[in-house]
Amino acid sequence: MKVLTCIIVLTALLVALPAHAEQVDLTRAYQKAQEYDARLRSARADNRAYKEEIGKARSQLLPSVRTNVSRGRSATQHISLGHAYPVDFYNTVNLGVSVRQPLFNLPALASYKQAKLLSVKSDVEFKKEGSSLILRITEAYCNALFAEDNLAFSKALVQATGEQLAQAKRRFKTGFGTRTDVEEAQAGYDTAQADGVEIFNSVEFSRRELEDLTGFYPEKLCKIVPEKLRLVRPQPDRVESWIEFARLGNLSIVSARQEEQIAKKEIQKQKGSRYPTIDLVGGRNYSESENNYSIGQIYDTYSISVQMSMPVYTGGYVSAAVRQAQAKWVKAGEQLSWQERGVESEVRKYYNGVVSNISLIKAYEQAVNSREIALVGTQKGYEAGLRSNVEVLDAQQKLFASRRNLAKSRYQYILNTLMLKQTTGPLTLADLEEVNGCLTSSQ
Repeated sequence: MKVLTCIIVLTALLVALPAHAEQVDLTRAYQKAQEYDARLRSARADNRAYKEEIGKARSQLLPSVRTNVSRGRSATQHISLGHAYPVDFYNTVNLGVSVRQPLFNLPALASYKQAKLLSVKSDVEFKKEGSSLILRITEAYCNALFAEDNLAFSKALVQATGEQLAQAKRRFKTGFGTRTDVEEAQAGYDTAQADGVEIFNSVEFSRRELEDLTGFYPEKLCKIVPEKLRLVRPQPDRVESWIEFARLGNLSIVSARQEEQIAKKEIQKQKGSRYPTIDLVGGRNYSESENNYSIGQIYDTYSISVQMSMPVYTGGYVSAAVRQAQAKWVKAGEQLSWQERGVESEVRKYYNGVVSNISLIKAYEQAVNSREIALVGTQKGYEAGLRSNVEVLDAQQKLFASRRNLAKSRYQYILNTLMLKQTTGPLTLADLEEVNGCLTSSQ
């Protein structure tokens, strides 16, 4: 039954992966994600929408032209002292055009400046989303690679425990082993098989996560080459320098700073509504028999004037709007301070993460070498009758655990490096290609 289970799992794996599937590297996955990712496409549309706010606000400062045209048929009957006069039928024509040019409008001017700030902030948010996509695609790709590494480690552990089980059975038959050794080897083999099924499912899940970003299922991924992975401490090698860079270039801080400026313009706009607005208005109106008092008469009128409008009393609306805008400005300032403190914490976290990952990788590389030597020694001791089967199984599990931790540390080093760079500014394609340079086609 257990052999049948293994055959089914391996068959499913072979069916799932085509024989000549195209390999997908990190750069190609990112290119696909740029076209498919819903978050990036939504941010792009949002950016276009905010840019139109400039045109809408500018229109309030430019001339506006209106025209009206009407033509109709009217009938008028005059009744006086009980006597009804014949009905008069006549055509009516009315043509008019007017031009209005704002001369002084503080709220409209503040709205225009505010719209430009909104556009700049939208550009920052769009750039931030593009940078986030680089990080998200790299994280999903690393997760998929780590799941494949786990599957490879699991297969190796199943093979090793299977060989250990076969050896325990042979020793038991020849009288050099015990039933306990066989049962312990069987338990280790069964546990390794069960873990392998769970890890196989995680491989499929991680690839589906990558598919959600790219729009296609990656059949084969490029593997990481440890020799190409350069372990470099952050430069400059001072966390305070990175914090200063982040305060100037972090996109979240830049966006929060723009939001504070937008809130400040809102105060100016609300205060400006207390002042008069002055418009230059010109027009022409042509009418024929416009009403029953001007039947058969034609009027052609030209006019030009300067109009002023000023609120005298609004019931406290303007004062309330100003206080509301001031409160939002204070809120924006506090959010900026909160964002700066949060980014400083992230810089320290990712800086220390990069440094610690370098140490962990070197430590786990040494641990793997030591575990390999220890496993060989334990196996020889078991064959000589000096070690137990439990010790061999324990040595095997520790070796594969060290290999798994080493792989995890390498991927975490890559992600922490990108996250540290992202805290000081947007990630670029060059950052992605640097990671992609550590990959190679798997055989």
